[in-house]
Amino acid sequence: MPRVLGEVSMSLRYSDGQVDEDRLWPTTGVDIFAPSVPWRTFRWRHGQKHYSGAYWSSTMRDHVVYESRLELTRLLYADFDQDVTAVFAQPFLLTTTVDGRKRRHVPDYLVLREKNVPLVVDVKPRHLLTRPKVNFTLAWAREIVLSRGWDFEVWSEPPEGELANLRFLAGYRRDWLFDQELLAEIRQTDLHGATLGEAFHAFPRHPGWKVRAAVLRLLWSQHFVTDLTEVLSQRHVLGQGPATVIGSGRRDLPHPVDEAEPDDGDDEPVYRMRGSRSGGQVNGAAVRVGVGTRLKYDGEVVVVEEMFGSAAGNELLVCDEAGRRFRLSLRVALSSGRATVIATGPGPEADDDRETASVLFALLSKEELAEVRERAAHVNEVLTGFRSGSEEAPEPGEPRPQYAATVPKLQRYEAKATELGVSVRTIKRWVRAFLLDREAGLVHGGPDRGSGDMGKLGRADRRWVEMALEIMAEHGEESESKPTRAKVIRMIGPRLVARYGKGEVKLPTRATAYRWLEELERRLPTFRLSTKRNRDIASRPPGAYGKLRPTRPGEYLLMDTTRLDVFAMDPITLKWVQAELTVAMDWYDRCITGIRVTPVSTQSIDVAAVLFQTYRPRPPGKGWPPWAVWPDHGVPHTVFVEREALEEDPEGGEAKGSAGPALVPETIVVDHGKPYISEHITSVCQRLGLSIQPARLRTGRDKGPIERFFRTLREGLLELLPGYKGPDVFSRGERPEDAAFFFLHELEAIIREWVACTYHHRPHRGLLDANVPGQRLSPAMMFEHGIARAGYIEVPRDPALGFEFLKTEWKPLHHYGVEIRKCRYNGPGLDGYRGESSEYTGVKAKGMWPIQVDPDNINYIYFRRPDTRRWHALEWEHAPALKFPISEGAIELARKVAGEKSPFLDDESAVAELLERWHLGLGLTLPERRLALRQAREQSAFDLPETVWDDVRALPSVARILAAGEDDDDDAEYPPTGEDEPYEGPVPSDDDEDDELEGPDHDEDFYADALEDA
Repeated sequence: MPRVLGEVSMSLRYSDGQVDEDRLWPTTGVDIFAPSVPWRTFRWRHGQKHYSGAYWSSTMRDHVVYESRLELTRLLYADFDQDVTAVFAQPFLLTTTVDGRKRRHVPDYLVLREKNVPLVVDVKPRHLLTRPKVNFTLAWAREIVLSRGWDFEVWSEPPEGELANLRFLAGYRRDWLFDQELLAEIRQTDLHGATLGEAFHAFPRHPGWKVRAAVLRLLWSQHFVTDLTEVLSQRHVLGQGPATVIGSGRRDLPHPVDEAEPDDGDDEPVYRMRGSRSGGQVNGAAVRVGVGTRLKYDGEVVVVEEMFGSAAGNELLVCDEAGRRFRLSLRVALSSGRATVIATGPGPEADDDRETASVLFALLSKEELAEVRERAAHVNEVLTGFRSGSEEAPEPGEPRPQYAATVPKLQRYEAKATELGVSVRTIKRWVRAFLLDREAGLVHGGPDRGSGDMGKLGRADRRWVEMALEIMAEHGEESESKPTRAKVIRMIGPRLVARYGKGEVKLPTRATAYRWLEELERRLPTFRLSTKRNRDIASRPPGAYGKLRPTRPGEYLLMDTTRLDVFAMDPITLKWVQAELTVAMDWYDRCITGIRVTPVSTQSIDVAAVLFQTYRPRPPGKGWPPWAVWPDHGVPHTVFVEREALEEDPEGGEAKGSAGPALVPETIVVDHGKPYISEHITSVCQRLGLSIQPARLRTGRDKGPIERFFRTLREGLLELLPGYKGPDVFSRGERPEDAAFFFLHELEAIIREWVACTYHHRPHRGLLDANVPGQRLSPAMMFEHGIARAGYIEVPRDPALGFEFLKTEWKPLHHYGVEIRKCRYNGPGLDGYRGESSEYTGVKAKGMWPIQVDPDNINYIYFRRPDTRRWHALEWEHAPALKFPISEGAIELARKVAGEKSPFLDDESAVAELLERWHLGLGLTLPERRLALRQAREQSAFDLPETVWDDVRALPSVARILAAGEDDDDDAEYPPTGEDEPYEGPVPSDDDEDDELEGPDHDEDFYADALEDA
């Protein structure tokens, strides 16, 4: 037991960046933890095995970080515990002197409880608890925590069934997503004693998927309780009272075990018969179990003293080395895995270096197998007088006189040797091998396995092989290029001389070295594939792949961005442009819930737009088949059908509904790209109650399904489109950009229709029900499967939901309005709050007000009044002078362009200058071109409702996602909000004449030479 000497201090880190060090541990209260932040956040490195992330806790109403999936299990249990009032991750740093050395330790969690003292939790896998270093640290930390009167707990792996239930029920922890009237109706109904299946069908006037989700919500809130030790089924009985969970927390620590020391019982002698090279041993496999037999039971050696029968079966009375006696079931001793018999004589072992008879015979040709059988017949005749080995199946003339049972054995050996023309010694060797291994012992020499792991390398020197693999691995690193076999062979020799000495390792011939490298290429690809592919293979985990297994729709939402392998058209210049595709995929059913095509690069607002489509899917396109259109509520037609959702719009002639399912995600799985880990996306997830699980660095398999979707999209659609350029430069045509045909918005519409009509209804190999493994399901069928299993959580219908996905800026309210990036905004929504400080505090707030900003449209920003909680649009002072939205990036570039001519800047002249540059020469520089492409896209990101101030159509690109069926505003002040249509040529405007539209281009026309390169 470590001895804690000296004073114990505690250090905290606060949200404003300050560090409170050297607080006295015994006198510090728990109220100081409320404004604190984790002492350290999770770190990322290439090759790490654990997953870190942020769990949205219903207890904290905020994100709580975790460094591993094991820590996440502790957060699930804490969130389920009704006694827990707060959970703090990495809460503080303990510093003290232990055994004469200064020690530091940061616990994993601090759990505050309503009815109990605070609980300090350290999370460690069970197999690490006995390591001396880990055990020592946990021991002195436990002593310090208990000395203050708090509880200390070490958390390890919980029971699998219980964890599966809590993980499943955690999807129902967000209370605002459920119908409160239905929850109240279920609470008022006496369902105690009913089964879970009966509760699901107890309210026939409500949709079944809705009732199922509500009942599971009440299970999470513990209005109902049931047995959580077994995986939930409809047979589970509902009861009353607080739920009881087992968990895996323990207050005591196991004794440390030095890994160099063997466990008890390892000193027992191991008896093994020296086997032949042929293998296939079958005799001597049985071990007698009776009085006096020794067993190794739970690591201790016990001796059987008595065997007797009972009503439960045969039992053993055993005695351990300390003289303690106890009863043990014979079935448990032989089949449970907790007990093994200690053999007292030679016999076969499971780890013998010999192959089974079936393996040996499979390696023989028909002629060799016939030879072995003939040799076995000769041995049988020597031993029994019959070639079959049994007097019940004699051949004609058997037994022959020289092999009769009355003839001495040595004379029979001599007769058989004379008959076959071999020596008597050979016959004796055959008989000995046959008695030991039967026919398998007669295989000539057995297979040459070498050392057991050399494969086709034959008798290659292990040192040469290890050096070759070492050099090949070095070239698998990112800084190295792909080598040739000749280069590797030239490097092996000098390195072997430097490591082992000259002449110590015999070098093979060049032909042999090439043959061996060809075999090593199977283990570590280096020469044949591309360098990128070789690095990906080298980064594979050496063991079995781990896998997150979603249990319901929405549990994991995969999000990723890829550059499309097809060129698109710039609507302004009619020239080709690179495009990026951002998608969101529900992992459980592989349904695509969000799609967005952006020019050149993806920003956080694009990621937020895709996430927004998960809640509010886009409307279907014109002419889509009815089976590709989802009802507005997102539930499949076969589960719940609303007649109004399937009727066609008499005016537009298109079916109502959406292009995909609507669902409420629980956790988003993203990579480490800046748009995904930005403060914008993190704040959106925090407000909507979404957990964040970043994938590991440079580990594409963590998002394997979505990476496979990108390939399916390329092979199933993109390669059929004009402008396809292939996945790499080796697959590219001579000038594929000349064939670019579709505009960006048209390309997105094509992808969206292909997903809805083809991808969602095609069976996938990765989608199946474990109860019917041979049946392949499509994403739409799997989504229906998930709803039938877990119910459906309805998406919030709040029309102002889109504001939650915009970027938040903290700004003061002046008498003239709000100023953001040198632009002033004003509106009646600020009346009553001008010049006042907000109630928000913190590093960024500091008494300022949260303002929602769309980077793609800075004409308006949005402010929510605290008194009414309603959104108000604040208009840019120069917005009336414009006929279209303009992005904040464009205005920054406009100032820069105008500054090249005049040192006196104002927004109006800057915009005019930028427009002039666009008309004179579009995209003269790369930043100008990127901004022009985003401006020309004319596609919405969010659908924001009309605000209280006026009927301004804020964010004209926003309404395009959700405003299906709305009539376009006749006022030409703002762009239309209808569905994008393919380009069909120029449309007459107020000042256009028909002959002007159809006439030839003039020399001074901007587009006169735009088609020359197209």
